[in-house]
Amino acid sequence: MDLRKFIDEVPTEAEALELFNLKGSKLMELFTVANEVREKYCGNRLNITTLTNAKAGECLEDCKFCAQSIHYATNIDTYTLKDKAKIVEEFDRAIKVNGADTFCLVTATRGLVKDDSDYSRIVDIAKELKQRNHNIKLCASMGMTDKVTAKGLKEAGIDIYNSNLQTAPSAYDKRVATTHTSQDRLNTLRAAKEAGLEICTGGIVGLGETYEEQVEMAYTLKSLGANVVPINVLSAIKGTPYENQGTKEIYDILKTIAIYRLILKSSLIKIAAGREKRLKDFMGMSFMCGANSMIVSGYLTTCGRDIEDDLKFIDDIKKLWGASEDDLKFEEI
Repeated sequence: MDLRKFIDEVPTEAEALELFNLKGSKLMELFTVANEVREKYCGNRLNITTLTNAKAGECLEDCKFCAQSIHYATNIDTYTLKDKAKIVEEFDRAIKVNGADTFCLVTATRGLVKDDSDYSRIVDIAKELKQRNHNIKLCASMGMTDKVTAKGLKEAGIDIYNSNLQTAPSAYDKRVATTHTSQDRLNTLRAAKEAGLEICTGGIVGLGETYEEQVEMAYTLKSLGANVVPINVLSAIKGTPYENQGTKEIYDILKTIAIYRLILKSSLIKIAAGREKRLKDFMGMSFMCGANSMIVSGYLTTCGRDIEDDLKFIDDIKKLWGASEDDLKFEEI
């Protein structure tokens, strides 16, 4: 197979499956081509995202990997929606210390609608954050929503709505949850897009998925026009159904990143939870085979690397890419 044709062409589903079976020097060629695609369609900007777990735990959904589900005994700290002052403090730190381009407000909940008790507070918080720095993209990850609510968030200053598909729609009830469906997530993403928001949606590798399921998810993301695609690596959390799940092979994680880059030419591909624990010495490879975004300063219920280590890592990646001086800078509040 001529891999270089995929610099301009999108692989067919059959070709994508064939790519997942590459080994040795052909695998390294795949990584090289994916890196060229990243540079051609996205340039050398590396997006940095920081999350705030704005409302934690006691979620009624039964997502099998999640420490925040009320269905599992994971002994995490739970709390209601944080005060605005606390979130503002985290936002300022994300910009000043982390150099964040995107700040994401996450709540553990089935969904958000306009009559939800948290809605007006979230709108107020979003307006405050946007006034403090209008150049930083604001993301909301608040479960299922509708077009009316999404439009209200857009008007308040939210730029992106996140709802991860997590896996192939055909395997959703088997690998992810039974209290809602993949269609619920698809409906949310389409409502957000209709409201004028960018959409952020990706998934988790390591749930026992097949290559066929990974390809199905990739093409579902493409059909949605996903602007941002987070790739998480399963963290097997004690107390969840996945607590004894084996680890995903590193080469399969890197293949996923590279093949998703060939399919999703201009999307941000964001390396998210689990990167430090599983990729370890190979973490830099993810940014040489198609990734161009990462989450820093921890996730929702798990810690990340020290920010000093990540900032040095980010600087090194940009230099390897041959980034310009402008790309090496980050804006302070």
